[in-house]
Amino acid sequence: MSEFMSYDPWANIRTRNGYTGDEMISMLQKSIRRGLEDNALAAAYEMYITSPQFEDKLWRRLLAISVEDVGFGDPMAPVLVQTYNQIRKEFLYGDGDRPIFFVHAIRYLCRSQKERSSDHKKNLMIKKFAHGELPEVPEYAYDMHTVKGREMGRDEHHFLTEASRVSPQMERPDIKAAYEEYLTYCEREKDSEARPDVQPFEYNTWQF
Repeated sequence: MSEFMSYDPWANIRTRNGYTGDEMISMLQKSIRRGLEDNALAAAYEMYITSPQFEDKLWRRLLAISVEDVGFGDPMAPVLVQTYNQIRKEFLYGDGDRPIFFVHAIRYLCRSQKERSSDHKKNLMIKKFAHGELPEVPEYAYDMHTVKGREMGRDEHHFLTEASRVSPQMERPDIKAAYEEYLTYCEREKDSEARPDVQPFEYNTWQF
C-alpha cells in the first residue's frame, strides 16, 4: 500500500450497520461534490447513529467541504454550516430534532455552486514546501512593523502611502476623504505642540 494515507483510524471502526468508517466519510463527501443529496444524507445518517464522536466527525467534514469543495461558489457556506453546527448542540444527541441540522446543511451544500481552487492552492503550496521551494520576502513587506523596515527608515508616512496600499481598492468619495484626512493629520502631527492633560493610552507595540 502507498504510504499516502496508509493509516486512517476511521478505517478501523465499524458503523452501526457494519460499514467501515472511512467509506461512509468518503461517500458523504463525494456525494455532496456531485450534488447527490439522498446518498449524502444516507451516509451522514449512518455516521450520526453510530456514535456522538462520529457525528462530530460528520460536522468537521461538512465544515471542510464548505470551503474545500464549495469555496468561492458560495463564500457564505462555511458561516451557515458552522451556524447549524452550533444550533444542533442545543439539542440532546437522542433528540429527534437534532438530525435536521445536518440534513439541511447537506442539502444546502449539494445545491451550492462549487469550485475547488483553494484546495488546489493549498496542496500545491504543501508540495512546494516539501521540495524546499521556499518564498523570498518581497520588498513591500518591509515597513515600520518589521525590524528591517525600521532599519531602512520606513516610517508611518511610508506605511500610509505605500505599505498600506490595497488592491482592488474600493473607490468611493467618503473612503478617499477618510484617507486624506488621516494622512494630512499625520503629516502635521510632528509640528503640533498640543499636549493632553491625561497621559494617552498606550497600545502594545506588537500584535498577539
